[in-house]
Amino acid sequence: MLVGNKSDLRHLRAVPTDEARAFAEKNNLSFIETSALDSTNVEEAFKNILTVFRFNGCNVTKSEKFKGV
Repeated sequence: MLVGNKSDLRHLRAVPTDEARAFAEKNNLSFIETSALDSTNVEEAFKNILTVFRFNGCNVTKSEKFKGV
């Protein structure tokens, strides 16, 4: 899972959304943008992570790649 943080600060963005989405797709990752400031997708990101653990177990290594939920 690739999480883009601070989506509320678009004017300070270092990586364009399209580029991040393409990277995630190329690396077989799900992608979501979040903002703690306005709570955009924060809960959804945590739910996605918990779903991955629920279905794949908690024995995750750094080399494993997560697919989107």
